[in-house]
Amino acid sequence: MLEKLANHFKTAFTTEFTSEDTAKYWFQTEDGQMFGILKTALSEVELNLLRALFLLVEHTETSSKNSIVHLKWRRFLFEDTNELPYLDDVESIRFFYFSLKQPIVDPLNFEVAIKGAFQQPIILWINNMYGIIIEEKPHSVFEKEDFIQLSDTLTSDFLVDIYGFIGQLHKANLFLKEKFRKEKQCFQELLTFVEQEKIVMFYEAFPILLVTSAHLIDQELLSSYLIESLQDVEMLHTLKVFLQYNLNASLAAKRLHIHRNSLQYRFDKLINKTGIDCRDFSNAAFLSLAIPLITKGKH
Repeated sequence: MLEKLANHFKTAFTTEFTSEDTAKYWFQTEDGQMFGILKTALSEVELNLLRALFLLVEHTETSSKNSIVHLKWRRFLFEDTNELPYLDDVESIRFFYFSLKQPIVDPLNFEVAIKGAFQQPIILWINNMYGIIIEEKPHSVFEKEDFIQLSDTLTSDFLVDIYGFIGQLHKANLFLKEKFRKEKQCFQELLTFVEQEKIVMFYEAFPILLVTSAHLIDQELLSSYLIESLQDVEMLHTLKVFLQYNLNASLAAKRLHIHRNSLQYRFDKLINKTGIDCRDFSNAAFLSLAIPLITKGKH
């Protein structure tokens, strides 16, 4: 498609995005590719057609004070660059993925509403019905109910149906690009199955993905924090025993020959590092599937 546009618009077309260049309309494809076309080269009919096919980014990020930050994140996630888009003091990242049943008429106020629910989030639009919320320095645990309340508010105020996917707690490093790519694929696969449950956490969705989209499931999908935690022999043994005894903390502590408070300390350690509370049934179900995936081939 872009090649055809380039051939049609000739020198009026470019893929070299410059936020200060207001002489062009800037668009983005679903895979994150940016391109611009001179405003004077577009008829009203052509502009409307392009707006229907691609995300017009002129009124969202180029007008934002944080346009440089948005551009860095966009390049890191969608282009072949390893330039980290966040500051040195950022240790963790969480992605939230959302999809709308119909386009937003007022994207700026929609973004304002989203920002009210997070601490300085970065919002990237993939197209006019699909976007990503990036939270730097997130809390270890994110309450699903908070996102449900946000979804209800947005549905009420903007009259749109919203489907959301709450990602894992990720370590801020170069592996983040691949973790994002795989999580994004998972959300796209899940959209077929989330008509009733509009907001789904990664850990809840994992069993569904294992059945419906097994080709997406491998160790590289999982958070580095979780992989590191399960490489700890003591933590791994603790979780295996806890799962074996059907989430009964008293029986698990007895089998491990430790005080129940010591068991609780290990659980808290896991929560603080990964955001996963193994006492929750959906998280426990996820761990029972993730443990053999991570420890496969190890003795």
